[in-house]
Amino acid sequence: MRSSSVRAAFAGKHLLLTGVTGFLGKVWLATLLDHLPELRRVTVLIRPTRDVTAEARFDRIVERSPAFRALRQRLGPEARRYVAARVRVVEAQLTEPLCGWTEAQARALLADVDAVVHFAGLTDFEPDPVAALRINIDGAMHLADLAARSPGRRYVHCSTAFVAGRVFGEVPEALEVGVAPNGVRFRPAQELSALRAAIVDHDTASARSACVTARAAALGWPNTYTYTKALAEHCLATRRDVVATTVRPAIVECATRYPFPGWNEGINTSGPLVWLMSTSFRRLPARAEIGFDVVPVDTVARGVTLAVAAALRDDAHDVYHIASSRLNRFTMGRAIELTDLALRRTHRRGARWAERELLSRLDTVAVDAERPPWLGTPELQRAASAARALLRDVDLERALPPALFERFGAGLERRRQRWSKQCREADRSLGRVQKMLRQYRPFIYDQDYTFRTDHLEAATAALGADERALFGFDIADLDWRHYWLDVEVPGLQRWCIPLLEGERIPDDPAISVLPADDASRTAQVPSGRRATQATA
Repeated sequence: MRSSSVRAAFAGKHLLLTGVTGFLGKVWLATLLDHLPELRRVTVLIRPTRDVTAEARFDRIVERSPAFRALRQRLGPEARRYVAARVRVVEAQLTEPLCGWTEAQARALLADVDAVVHFAGLTDFEPDPVAALRINIDGAMHLADLAARSPGRRYVHCSTAFVAGRVFGEVPEALEVGVAPNGVRFRPAQELSALRAAIVDHDTASARSACVTARAAALGWPNTYTYTKALAEHCLATRRDVVATTVRPAIVECATRYPFPGWNEGINTSGPLVWLMSTSFRRLPARAEIGFDVVPVDTVARGVTLAVAAALRDDAHDVYHIASSRLNRFTMGRAIELTDLALRRTHRRGARWAERELLSRLDTVAVDAERPPWLGTPELQRAASAARALLRDVDLERALPPALFERFGAGLERRRQRWSKQCREADRSLGRVQKMLRQYRPFIYDQDYTFRTDHLEAATAALGADERALFGFDIADLDWRHYWLDVEVPGLQRWCIPLLEGERIPDDPAISVLPADDASRTAQVPSGRRATQATA
């Protein structure tokens, strides 16, 4: 009987990995390095920027990112040498065929790779379709092309649970190729060609977005993000040159334990909602009874580890959901209630009287999106825009008698400019709120999913007790009250909401590290392509 051990599956293996500059990719790589010393090698593909090499980008992640804090704390000055011995960084352009390499270079790079794991993707709900096509679809296919050149042809592709589209109820861990969420049948290759043609026909990002959103809606997907991620899955499923496994996380949020409780990065789904509820905005277009399928990032990392382990054993399922709605359902109403409780704590400690005495006493109410309040966000935005236009057009010198202008004109002009600026800021803020509510509506109002997670449940049950504690899919054990009050909302306040307010989140301070051995720093370049051993 084949062993179900995660350690045995990863022992001596070489993985090729993308997306390590992103939230989930960072956490997964850190857990591999921290918890699976049996793993022989990881090659990470990173795009250089204009001023920073791929190696330098990775160096900073390992040295300064909170995702690697636990590893740095455990190893101290040895962290650099430890990572350098296990990770190789290779410059790559995922949107280019073969990621920018020649055929000979690609085959040399993949010669002993046991599995390709692809996290990189565009997660904006309404991106320019040009970028979504190049990154979410073309990028996924280019990584599949690389996987096809590896000995085992194993390819683990990170998608999203919300490729389910506009459906209700239970969602199986499966993909019916060429069938859209609304039942319309299509040919993936033809749909991809039609998408390319539709994009070419429009000159502006807004026109392209409107066209692609309409095309997605006609097939049952709510936005460009889910449409392009789903189309990548359908195109991938038609290939016979790779053995593909798709992992579909739901809403990825703050860590429960690893690298430490509350860590988050970037602007994720819950952050803008919590930020909005921390203001005077208290009527949220949402349905209290629908599921809000949140999963902590370290739980998602566990699910990915189980799926990759199965792929390495050549007994993986085609699809793995990583979601909470089946085993530990969390509703939008409960999220609103607990967010209010958490924010009340914050407001009661506030420096301003309005925070302590007003905001701390307000509760958020879920309202009908089809019947907004009479003074809703659109009306407020129109009022702010109209007031700004009125103030902008006022000529005080012409409007006032000369004597009044001479006496009061300078002061009134300063007020006019200040009020105009406030109206402009209000207009922009309300516009941002409007956009956010439109983008989030499918997930907090329109759809109510229960994503089946049978495959991860079975994989967890097959583990021994020691591995189950470290690698098992543990969403059923999550206490939502504790997580939301003490982990999620404080984590968002520390790591996400400052970004929404225009602030910068500092990296961890650099630790004192030992240099990697010069002999191990430079790896053999595949046919002229520089590939440098990563250092931390």
